[in-house]
Parts: sequence; C-alpha cells; structure tokens
Amino acid sequence: MKRSARMMGLILLAMFLGGCETPQFQTLKILDQPNQVVALQVMPDAYGGKNYDHPVTMTTEEMMDILKGVKVTRGLLGSSTHLAFSDTEVKLFAPHFVKGLQQATPEEMVTFFETAHLDSEHDLTTSGGLFVAGGNLYVVLSNFSVKTRAWQDNERYEAPYRNRPLEQMDPQPGRLIFEPKEFLVESPDGEIGSRLKGTPWQVAIRYREFLGHSTSPKIPMNKREPD
Repeated sequence: MKRSARMMGLILLAMFLGGCETPQFQTLKILDQPNQVVALQVMPDAYGGKNYDHPVTMTTEEMMDILKGVKVTRGLLGSSTHLAFSDTEVKLFAPHFVKGLQQATPEEMVTFFETAHLDSEHDLTTSGGLFVAGGNLYVVLSNFSVKTRAWQDNERYEAPYRNRPLEQMDPQPGRLIFEPKEFLVESPDGEIGSRLKGTPWQVAIRYREFLGHSTSPKIPMNKREPD
C-alpha cells in the first residue's frame, strides 16, 4: 500500500515537472551494480491504458528457457542471426527478471541495462525491458551491444542511460524474433515507442504455450517392426 502511494506521488511529480511529456521513471531497483541494473519502471499508458498482467509468477528455469529463444536478426532478409542474450546474461538476468515480474504492478514494466568494457575508450551497452500483457510476454531491446565512449554515460544535464534503459542511443536496423517461431506473435498490439522517440526492437511471445510445450513429456516414437 505504501509503495503504491509513493508511486502515485512520483507519477504526479513527474507529470508536473515534465509538462506534456509522458513520464517514465524507475520505482524499484531489483539489481543495482556498476555494470548491470534491473529495475521496475512506471509506464503511465501501460498497454494502451489497459495495463499489464502484472504481477506474474514463473520460475527462473522457465525464464531462462524463454530468454534462450530470443534472437536478433540483421541484414538483408534477416541473413544474420544472433542470440539476444548470451548464456552468461541468461544466468545473470533470469532470476532478477522473475523477481521483477513478481513485484511489478499493472503500471510497471521490468527494465534492464548492461555495459561491458570493450577497450580503454569504449564500452558496449545493451538495454531494454520486458512485460506481460494480453497473455503474451514482450521482450524489448532498445540497445544491443551499442559501442559508446566510456564517458558517454556521464551526462551533466540528463539522467544517465542506466536510468533510461528504454531510450535508444544509436538506433540500428534489425528486429527481434523468437524460436520456435510457432510461439511468436506476428502482429502484437502492445509495442512501446513512438515516431518521435523511435521504436525499439520488440517481440511478443505466447509464453504459456511455449512453457507448456517445453515441459511436456516427450513420448518416444515406436519403431516400426520390419515386415
């Protein structure tokens, strides 16, 4: 109850300070490390005003199975395909994503930010979020291994990108897919973004069907006896 009242106060304050802009701000840090952040973020127009299906409960193993199926496609006709999350990232983020979805309100989505050291002057930044709406799990990638200068996140007049994980730093052509593709939603209606600020890569997954499929017992096929 206290957290809901505090969140409402923050929404009103952000609307007052931000004028006509839609306020988006973090309300609770699930993971807060120098190079990784997982947090809950208020989305005032969540799912077109219909709100998210939060809180949602699933196991860490189930989340890991889902994340392993999310992929990035680039190039002509998606000729280049990469895992959206490495094995290390899956193991790192899955339990925090699960915790975030369990604690999220219908107005909050789970966001994440990660930066990795590339060389003495550059970092690689990946960020985005996820939420459940209309029975589907949406995974959002605003930035995918974006090369930035190591000091770029030290803006003097703006909140650092670690606190703005849904903003695109350097928009790139590409898209997200999910495999097996039979569980991918072809025309989702809950995507975030705008023409003004851009639309991050997003994919919607029929996650309950996928988890039911992936955990169903495998029935061995009977071999045909020779005639």
